Amino acid sequence: MTKILRRSFHNISRRDIDEDALKVLYRLNRNGFKAYLVGGAVRDILLGKKPNDYDIATDARPGQIKKLFSNSFLIGRRFKLAHIRFKGNKIIEVATFRREPEEGSDEDIHNTFGTPEEDAHRRDITINALFYNIADFSVIDYVDGLNDINKGIIRIIGNPDIRFKEDPVRILRVLRHSSRQNFRIHHDTASKVFQNRDLLKGCSGARMYEEICKDIKSGFLMPVFFQLDLFGILPCLLGNIGQFYSDNQIETSELLNYLKTIDALNISGEDIPIQDVFSIILWPWARHLAGENIDNQDKSKMFHDEMIKAGLQIQVPKLVMAHIAQVLTILNNMNKAVKTGRFKYSERKKASYQDASKMFGIIRGEYIYNNDPFGEFLRTTAPRTRKWRRPR
Repeated sequence: MTKILRRSFHNISRRDIDEDALKVLYRLNRNGFKAYLVGGAVRDILLGKKPNDYDIATDARPGQIKKLFSNSFLIGRRFKLAHIRFKGNKIIEVATFRREPEEGSDEDIHNTFGTPEEDAHRRDITINALFYNIADFSVIDYVDGLNDINKGIIRIIGNPDIRFKEDPVRILRVLRHSSRQNFRIHHDTASKVFQNRDLLKGCSGARMYEEICKDIKSGFLMPVFFQLDLFGILPCLLGNIGQFYSDNQIETSELLNYLKTIDALNISGEDIPIQDVFSIILWPWARHLAGENIDNQDKSKMFHDEMIKAGLQIQVPKLVMAHIAQVLTILNNMNKAVKTGRFKYSERKKASYQDASKMFGIIRGEYIYNNDPFGEFLRTTAPRTRKWRRPR
């Protein structure tokens, strides 16, 4: 049943909405089109948060949107979206309402335009399917999303089995929004997440990498990984490496502590490269692997080869994987130096040394990122029985 909250019954003010997004909404409305702020922006404002981006849905067709906005361009080969560009590389995305094509019809699934209600039911999670109507400043709810926000629930729209089979990445979105909002997952959705987790193995590796990168930069990587472990999804993403974490909860707990530090640094504004976060994610596994192999083996090649053999579902770019292997190798040598005080001076000349040193600091629970934690450790903490000095 459709719920409509009039302006006096909700906390969304136009002061909370980006001024350029308001310009788009008003122009569409003045030209006789429906214009709704949709998705995460509505959810975030209702929860008292500042949205990261603003998406708009309308009954205007892509060509009509293009005519209304000279600063717009259409993207997408199948379903056309309008991107309206403003100063500072800001982009407001405008999409036409869509609906599911009728079963057995010849309609194009990507270009089937529909009503606002049909569009809402195509979205993934109830709290992301709320519409703010610029015409009368009301909030429109077709999927009981307002009730789920009030109760702190993440719930898939429609039949979870069907929705996850349509797009298994929705499983990751359920866990992401549960972690970011600190909402519990509805029991029907949660049980289907567990039952359908293997569907993720059939997803595009490049898309999976892109999804994980969103979580790495979010400041909520630790709770996301906790959920991935809880629902048995790590092996579906990381292959044998994920299985290692599922089988070794002590290492998983250790990893979660590292990710907590990563989150704190991201929230404070530090820009930690994606490849370094992956190095931290793989470090407990790599340390265990290095302990089972002879010391004179080329560790960088070993780590690289074992990552390939692990069957990662996430398609990590080759250059990123090579960098991870180098960082893990230096970290392994740093780990030995903690006990022995020995560390080759030549290691400091390697391109990956600074990244490895910063990761060393994170492993030790330090919240200072732009320095040389390992060098400081050698100067102040390492055993003095053997001097660390530059060779002649």
